[in-house]
Amino acid sequence: VTLLPRVDQFWYKFAYMEEMLGNVAGARQIYERWMKWAPGKNAWNTYVKFEVRRRNIPRARSIYERMLITHTELETYLKFAKFENKHGKREYARLVYERGLKELGEEAHREEFFVSFAKFEESCKEYDRARVIYKYALDNVPKEEAQRLYAMYSSFEKKHGTRETV
Repeated sequence: VTLLPRVDQFWYKFAYMEEMLGNVAGARQIYERWMKWAPGKNAWNTYVKFEVRRRNIPRARSIYERMLITHTELETYLKFAKFENKHGKREYARLVYERGLKELGEEAHREEFFVSFAKFEESCKEYDRARVIYKYALDNVPKEEAQRLYAMYSSFEKKHGTRETV
């Protein structure tokens, strides 16, 4: 077959059918052919979920890496970092956040990115790192877009700060 449709629903059903028949290699081959078309984020996320169901975390990680090439967006970095954290690779999650900040530049200077990054550091009990992230964010995110950020930082300092920082 040399001509394949660009209809996502076809690809979803085709890969799902192969997976249900137990043909994991066939389903993976379908996903690989589909990804060559550089489909939308949902298609990539479906492929990641497929590999997670197969408990092939390293392969899911490499799919996320490839996804970042075609979808260099804040949402992709956040999902990838959460994926790494969920699967016990906190150092990788931190690298994904740092990489997102570096590669996205000004696009990463959004409240949701910094809140997610700071919450991650707080969950790792890296309070000094979280504090630095909050302060950097408050200096770089416009005030009108940072209401939640101010509230989160205030709450953070009340929990983990000293009398001087609160």
